[in-house]
Amino acid sequence: MSELDDLLRQKAEIEARIFEVRMQEIDRLRLEFAELAYKLRELNGLPKPLVDVFTDKAGTFNSYRVMSVKKP
Repeated sequence: MSELDDLLRQKAEIEARIFEVRMQEIDRLRLEFAELAYKLRELNGLPKPLVDVFTDKAGTFNSYRVMSVKKP
């Protein structure tokens, strides 16, 4: 195996690992954001436009569902 082949393989492995870590971080931040939105809503501290985004047609506020994350 040439040095170039070895480096390309390493590059592919690193890029795959970066992608995995990025997705884990995005999932963590989405959950954190959904929790924060829920807490701010409870304190009436969430701006009206965001309340509208997190409220469904039935008038139920659910930041977890909108953010597509599961409650811990």
